[in-house]
Amino acid sequence: MSAPLPIQFIEVSKGFSDKKVLVDVSFSVAEGEALCFMGRSGTGKSVTLKMMIGLLKPDSGQVCIQGENIVPLAEKDLSRVRRNIGFVFQSAALFDSFSVGQNLALPLQRFDKSKSPSEIKQAVEETLCSVGLENAKDKLPVELSGGMRKRAGLARALVLNPKVLLVDEPSSGLDRITAAEIDELLLKVKTERHTTLVIVTHDTHGARKIADKIIVLDQGRMAGFGTIGELERSDNQLVRELTSEALV
Repeated sequence: MSAPLPIQFIEVSKGFSDKKVLVDVSFSVAEGEALCFMGRSGTGKSVTLKMMIGLLKPDSGQVCIQGENIVPLAEKDLSRVRRNIGFVFQSAALFDSFSVGQNLALPLQRFDKSKSPSEIKQAVEETLCSVGLENAKDKLPVELSGGMRKRAGLARALVLNPKVLLVDEPSSGLDRITAAEIDELLLKVKTERHTTLVIVTHDTHGARKIADKIIVLDQGRMAGFGTIGELERSDNQLVRELTSEALV
């Protein structure tokens, strides 16, 4: 029997008030694959990401993580599922009153009770080193540049060695050089850790570099789904525009 897919959406719909954000969206992500969501603002990209971790529930359809439909799960069971999912928020969402090291220690203290204080310290230091922040452990988030904050948010998501990593707008607010460095880090996570990645982005360059497949959302529906080569040949003008090499 084959292993269950890390992520699968089955006819998922979601609306707010009278606005339909997603309409009968179905797709799957294979283990170790990188999937990027693209589309204009307000097309449901971040909503889709939040449903993967149970922060939002669909109005209808199934959201399956490792073969388990998480839609009906209570908060206690969602916590179990979230143990294997890292989430990098667009703003990094670090606790400003805690040092970078303390921010990374928190998920370990919450989800991995078996680790001793010395093991937590080691895991924090190793993870910070892996994202190039080995000298930032004692800094407060306010002392970090925008790129360093993104790295710290990524490190906090990785410290539990999740099987799935969800990333919301990794290049938002960054200059091109810093954005490219974040792209390289995500590519490293995918290739070295074999982590399944789902990334919401407006950055064509980053999507072309990282993604095995891309989904383009438009007015709540999937306007395109496939490899970059397949989307470049799409009959849909929006899909071609958003994924065009001319934008890189």
